[in-house]
Amino acid sequence: MTLMAVAFGLTVVITRLYLMASGYPKIGGKTYHIAHALFGGLLLVIACLVMFLFASRAALTTAALLSGIGLGLFIDEVGKFITSDNDYFFPLAAPIIYLAFLLIVLVARYAARSRVRPPALVLADVTTQVGMDLGAPISVEQRNTLLHSIDTVDRGGFSPDTVALCDALGTYLRTTHERAESSRFARLRHTYRRVEDALLPQRALAAVLIAVLIGHAVWTLLRLVLALIVISGWRSPSTALNHFLDVTQNHGWKALVGLGIAAVAEVLVGVGCAVAAVAWIRGRADIGVRLGIWSSIISLTLVNVLASYFSQFLTVFTAIAEALLLWLLIRYRTRYCSV
Repeated sequence: MTLMAVAFGLTVVITRLYLMASGYPKIGGKTYHIAHALFGGLLLVIACLVMFLFASRAALTTAALLSGIGLGLFIDEVGKFITSDNDYFFPLAAPIIYLAFLLIVLVARYAARSRVRPPALVLADVTTQVGMDLGAPISVEQRNTLLHSIDTVDRGGFSPDTVALCDALGTYLRTTHERAESSRFARLRHTYRRVEDALLPQRALAAVLIAVLIGHAVWTLLRLVLALIVISGWRSPSTALNHFLDVTQNHGWKALVGLGIAAVAEVLVGVGCAVAAVAWIRGRADIGVRLGIWSSIISLTLVNVLASYFSQFLTVFTAIAEALLLWLLIRYRTRYCSV
């Protein structure tokens, strides 16, 4: 799910930037126009076939990447599907794409959370994963995870045959994969953490995050001022400035309502980032981190959804920066805070 979400988001961003940089070329000449949504649908079909035809971890990884890229190519042209004149640049397309991405991210995060599951489902999951890795080496992390599931599953409601299956799976994992080694991903993660500890010690990371939170508060304040100017209907003698301020693109009161909601959310984000930075400076890092995380979430999920209606490309880069800030705050909380 995480691979799918990442592939989806990167595909949309790269596609839009490439089309803008290349002048929106067309495939097919004068008569035909082969939209990239077709390639997206093709990749989605291939992803399904890979999962149907092959039962392995590599197949799931391949299908996740293909489905993410395919979905990104497909939904990038949603503006053509919701307008009678096939308007690729229809303003509502960007919020739809952004919401679809957020939904996939939320599902991925929900799937990653540890939940209490019925013992039969735990055993079925272990059996499936062992079957997918049958005849292939597995990592020591994967082996330990499977063994932990087998050893801790509640066998009280199992039949004798099912209990024997649990014992057999545990024996198989301990003997067949006795010499399992750390995965390449685990080794890279260990190397990354060493580099992270060396380059971003606690004080340096705290200073960077405080500065970024202050900058985020200032940036949000500027966006708020711009929104209030547009909502008030103020006009400048300069035609160029009026064109820059016309973020609603003459879409009437509905656009102004959306801009007003975004302005209220921006107040929450700006105040939250400012208070977070002040609390952090005064020694309350736990409060600062928590407020910074929630402010970033509000900005990513509410402000940017509405802002993408008015400025697609600016919102993309803003969302990337805010996602990076959110990730760093979560990393700081994981490493140094007790919250």
